[in-house]
Amino acid sequence: WGEGMEDASSAFLLRDYDEVIDQRFNAKMLSDSASYVTKRASVQLLSTVLLTRSNYAVMMKYISSRRNLITVMFLLRDPSPHITLDAFHVFKVFVANPDKPPEVVKILVDNKEKLVRYLDGLHRDREVGDEQFRDEKALVIATLEGLEL
Repeated sequence: WGEGMEDASSAFLLRDYDEVIDQRFNAKMLSDSASYVTKRASVQLLSTVLLTRSNYAVMMKYISSRRNLITVMFLLRDPSPHITLDAFHVFKVFVANPDKPPEVVKILVDNKEKLVRYLDGLHRDREVGDEQFRDEKALVIATLEGLEL
């Protein structure tokens, strides 16, 4: 992809944000009828979109939403370890945001103890061989522990 294509896709995502994010991604990720493949592909694509530099404005809009945070927190509880790992990569962006809106902070603070306990046990087996994951998880936990209203 060239820079022009990234700019065009970012402009499209911003212009059609509600349809693409709410009606496509969130609906597919939360649907009980969605297949594992659909759900996993949706979370992976969302993670890629949010972490692509040219989509910064899209990422900021996404992580400023209370509803999106709740969606990702539900995905963290999915029975599939692959989906929970992909959801973690989206969740960490919410936590790392230095300008969290008050409604996002409130959800994180209200659920802090449960989130820290859950994240502490998340993919323990992966920590041994994946230093980046271990470090990111520790940073997310430390950031959550430091959050206050």
